[in-house]
Amino acid sequence: MTPAAAVLPPRLVTLHDGRQVTLRPVEAGDEAAIVKAFERLSAASRYTRFGVHKKGINAAALEHGLHPVPGQAFVFVATVPAGLGFDIVGAAQYVPAKAGEPGACEFAITVAEDWRGSGLAPQLLARLVRRARRDGYGTMEGLVIAVNRPMLALARRLRFKVEAVPTDGTVMRIERALWRAARPQARCTAPGAAAP
Repeated sequence: MTPAAAVLPPRLVTLHDGRQVTLRPVEAGDEAAIVKAFERLSAASRYTRFGVHKKGINAAALEHGLHPVPGQAFVFVATVPAGLGFDIVGAAQYVPAKAGEPGACEFAITVAEDWRGSGLAPQLLARLVRRARRDGYGTMEGLVIAVNRPMLALARRLRFKVEAVPTDGTVMRIERALWRAARPQARCTAPGAAAP
């Protein structure tokens, strides 16, 4: 994979409900805002996003999320002004797959509960697809909790193939080729990809 441009400027985006967010790459200084965003998620949203009942953020995962490796991993955050700073109301990321398959990555999306239905999740996923393509990935793929109907509907709208996982009725597999058939394909997996 070829690393994409290191610097991506913040972009102000108007969502279909009229609200605006700034989409930008994650920064090392976002740690407190990410923890705060996680704490605002309900238990049901945490389960939908992570596939387990989480009470807190794993410190190692947080550290990796704050410092993605250029050309291999990427994290977008969606921010809005709040008080003297900002709140993170959504995030999307991909990372290399744990299995070590060449060209494979895992992706995930999280949206704050009061931002669902705003059009933020489609913006995040569409930008994530483009960024993964720039980093050389050929396919995005993920496992989505079967009860997460909004994420499955979004995946279908963005041309992901959705199919049942034969060995586990609680999850669905989603997959989308990022290149035309003539190009080589890599794979990108996403356990628990969700738009909580």
